[in-house]
Amino acid sequence: MFDLLKNPLNKRLLLYFLLLTIYAVFSYSLTAPNLVLSSWSPYWRFQTWMWAIFFNNRQLLTFSFVTLMIALFTTYIKIIKSWPKKNHLPWWLPLLIASPLLISNNALSYDVFNYIFNAKMVVVYQANPHLQTALDFAYDNWTRFMHNTHTPAPYFYGWTGLSLLPYFLGGGKFSLTWMAFRLFNFSSLGLLSFSLVNYLKDRQNIWLPLLLFNPLLLIEVVSNVHNDLWMMAPALVAMLLISREKTNKNIFLSLALLLLSASIKLATLMLFPLWLVLVSPWKKIWPKLHDLILDNWPLLTSVLLFLPLLTLRSKQFLPWYLIWSLVWIPLINKKWKLWKISLVILSISSMFRYIPYLWSGNYEGDVILHQKLITWLPFILFWITIFLHRKFFHRKCFIASGKLASKCH
Repeated sequence: MFDLLKNPLNKRLLLYFLLLTIYAVFSYSLTAPNLVLSSWSPYWRFQTWMWAIFFNNRQLLTFSFVTLMIALFTTYIKIIKSWPKKNHLPWWLPLLIASPLLISNNALSYDVFNYIFNAKMVVVYQANPHLQTALDFAYDNWTRFMHNTHTPAPYFYGWTGLSLLPYFLGGGKFSLTWMAFRLFNFSSLGLLSFSLVNYLKDRQNIWLPLLLFNPLLLIEVVSNVHNDLWMMAPALVAMLLISREKTNKNIFLSLALLLLSASIKLATLMLFPLWLVLVSPWKKIWPKLHDLILDNWPLLTSVLLFLPLLTLRSKQFLPWYLIWSLVWIPLINKKWKLWKISLVILSISSMFRYIPYLWSGNYEGDVILHQKLITWLPFILFWITIFLHRKFFHRKCFIASGKLASKCH
């Protein structure tokens, strides 16, 4: 044990695990006041203490969150910097590191309560959550924890079908169902990690741990229980299948997985034109363009799924939506490094986007405007810096030498 901790990387991974454990504890400071997860007296004393210390003190709550995020991202970056180039990432290690979040509260989002009640509408009330709303069953105690009770399910029928599995595992008990959905989402992280590790094998790169240890990915998927990775994992496997070998079996399975993904959230319909290009036998007609697309399809998928994030519906954009573009970065060609770095920058700024909401406790006034500024300013400043550096640094080299020296590139 002590020999393992002599390794700087292992020390940082342990620190990261401990910081996620602290976040899991801190997350109960934002438990809804009317939500009783357990009547066990030690838990209840802990929960009332968290409410008294943090929930009713928005400034302390916000400063604590900011401190935790700084610590998490700093440790995360140090892990990546100390990661050996030829180190093989076990697919289970990101799950081990993220495991403390299984006992956390979905502090920053109430979406999981919609998932739970929509499944209950199907099983208990034999109602269609895509046509009816939770308000139609306002007498049900489980609607008390929901923020969105006035609109039908915004997801497609595939997610409603999948959500029945954790609902049945919960056995009709709210707390058990809540935990079952958390475990179900945890398994989607396992599917993502297993797929990427096995696809890349000996071609693993630093971008793989950079994705799988990213605080935004772990917190939004495991702690906040967003279903976006259940949309992205099948889409990722679908594209990996046809990029490896275009047999009839792979094409059929790939199409089925892509349709499953789109049945959860319609966003991955954006990938169908690219999928058709990759499976179509047109290489002989335009071989150079075909090879260009084949070499850069991960970049194209990442960009295609970034475009919906610019829409009003995504509020430019909700932090967990970044997962749509982020999951492709270990596969993107290294010559597109700037795009990958910009996505990582957005993953950091997106977690700090919660600050205005935590400070005010609602979305009134300029909260949404401030959230957008926090999200986008670092991204914009990064690209302005790159532009100015290339423009003026190269110009200075040209003036000094009469040509662009190799050291100026």
